[in-house]
Amino acid sequence: MKNFFKNTWVQIILFGLMIGLIFILIDNKYNFFNSHKDENLYKGPIEVEKDKTYFTKAEYSEFEYDFGKVNEGDTVGHIFKLKNIGKEPLIIYKSRGSCDCIGAFSSGKNILPDSTEEIKVYFKTKGRKGPQIKTVSIITNTEPSEAILTFKGEVK
Repeated sequence: MKNFFKNTWVQIILFGLMIGLIFILIDNKYNFFNSHKDENLYKGPIEVEKDKTYFTKAEYSEFEYDFGKVNEGDTVGHIFKLKNIGKEPLIIYKSRGSCDCIGAFSSGKNILPDSTEEIKVYFKTKGRKGPQIKTVSIITNTEPSEAILTFKGEVK
């Protein structure tokens, strides 16, 4: 029987069983692999309980802008307007472009109810010839939390 436990494959199996048992015991205490979904948890750019955060409603002036035909090397810009039509302050958590050639800027201040904020979007055309469709994601404290602003046109 002693020779049986000296076999390498038996030692590997026993080692794996011990590691698995340790993972199970640790998971029972800390819930690393918990698969239940909490419906009261908002899963936006930050995770918070829904009843402990402020959600509002937003209205965009437009979601798509066609810049037409421009020369390569030009920087194209457009202002999208975002209005808070809810009862709570609107917070822009993050803006993210579909590539490093497009970006969005805002004042960074909370938008009070019935107020409007300008979101300035720019697109750098250097090295990007042909038809273009680029997007910017705006993440806010609305439901849904993400809005997609689209820039399209042709670079000559």
